[in-house]
Amino acid sequence: MDKDIIISGVHLELTDALKQIVLEKSEKLFRHEGRIIRIRFELEHAHTKDPETEFIAKGHIEIQGPDIIASAASNDLYKSIDLLIQKLDRQLGEHFRK
Repeated sequence: MDKDIIISGVHLELTDALKQIVLEKSEKLFRHEGRIIRIRFELEHAHTKDPETEFIAKGHIEIQGPDIIASAASNDLYKSIDLLIQKLDRQLGEHFRK
């Protein structure tokens, strides 16, 4: 299946390495690949926020039925990405167990 993944950055430069990390980690979500239409990731550096929630990773999964949306914030962008992937994977699992 051709995976449709969109990655964007807000107030930060999206490096090739950062894009690659998101792509690698998102592979976990494609266990449900027949049902995923598109995944959008938005990575944000919020300069004005509390240092503990300075980096925000947001995910939007388009599937058949209601979309799945989640976000995670921490003081490290890579940690935020990990937390987001965990949330999205858990929500996908719950959605398809119904």
